[in-house]
Amino acid sequence: MKSLKLFKPARATTLGIVLAWLLSVRPAEAGYTVTLQQLGPDVVATGSGAIDLTGLSKLGIAFTETDIEPGNGGMFTGISARADLYKGTISGPTSFGIGGGGQYTNNASGDMVGIYAAVGNVVVVPTGYVSGTALSDSAVWSGKTFLTLGVTPGTYVWTWGPGANQNFTLKIGPANGPPTVTSNPAAFIASFSARLKGSLNPHGLATTFHFQYGTTTSYGLTTAPQTQTGDTSRPVSAIINSLAAHTTYHFRIVASNAAGTAFGSDRTFTTLAIIGPPVVMTNPAINVTASSATLNGWLDPHGLTTSVYFQYGRTTNYGNRTPNQTKTGNNYQNVLAPISGLSAQTTYHFRIVATNSVGTRYSSDRTFTTQ
Repeated sequence: MKSLKLFKPARATTLGIVLAWLLSVRPAEAGYTVTLQQLGPDVVATGSGAIDLTGLSKLGIAFTETDIEPGNGGMFTGISARADLYKGTISGPTSFGIGGGGQYTNNASGDMVGIYAAVGNVVVVPTGYVSGTALSDSAVWSGKTFLTLGVTPGTYVWTWGPGANQNFTLKIGPANGPPTVTSNPAAFIASFSARLKGSLNPHGLATTFHFQYGTTTSYGLTTAPQTQTGDTSRPVSAIINSLAAHTTYHFRIVASNAAGTAFGSDRTFTTLAIIGPPVVMTNPAINVTASSATLNGWLDPHGLTTSVYFQYGRTTNYGNRTPNQTKTGNNYQNVLAPISGLSAQTTYHFRIVATNSVGTRYSSDRTFTTQ
């Protein structure tokens, strides 16, 4: 345990270090928050926040270095320098991975801040630090991965009191990797257009995606590329036009980043005939006040002149309707209708009704509650 030497003020020592990044200012995660991420070929740590030293006593001064020791629960980031050591009754994990030999970097900036569990959970702050003031730092382990650093993804928290800033949080994000994709059912399918949909997780790397589509699984057509970042799954989509009516199309999502390429499964949809009954969908009401609202829906006139209006009321018998609107075309169009004279704190039902020379269609029922 070479790090015990850090308690001798006159002697340069090593302190396990880590990082901090992106202060996530939520009540349960104030204090100093550290996030460690794999960004391309490097592991990057950036951190910010404030530390309340109430309940801790100053242990001494030591020279600390930008270092990470997962097996010892040691992490420090910022420019290597002399720092103040504080100790007290600190609860938290004793490790956040394996290996305790220490991996150092000179690629760091900002305040030296850290936690070290191997010697009873010592908090490290810059020399002369005033309790509660803002801190920030960053560090880069070039050419490293979570595996080579020995860290385990997860969230690790050390606390020494109930105060908002009496904690130190280390967030180790998932390791970067190839994107994860899913092809989802197409939407807004009209005679000559549709919206292709999917879900994408970039897994921490800048990721470019597009959809392939065509009348066979050879596809042959692609949508314009789009870029996403982050490490959470999110919905993505692309509108395609100039399709053939009453035709079955295949499509899939394709995404690539520095770690690899992923393909979604094949899905199909069939465009509508050139003319037919209208297609309608109800959307959530907008601009809702105590006495008014705007009813909202989608309509595809399906190639014929179409009359459209909303029914609304306190029950699914409705009893009220908006004035007729006339729409033409072969694509989805937003239909809005303001209504007034409503009762406050009351739930209303509504739906869209559309009629053309081929037939009448009713959307599903929706509700909203006035303020």
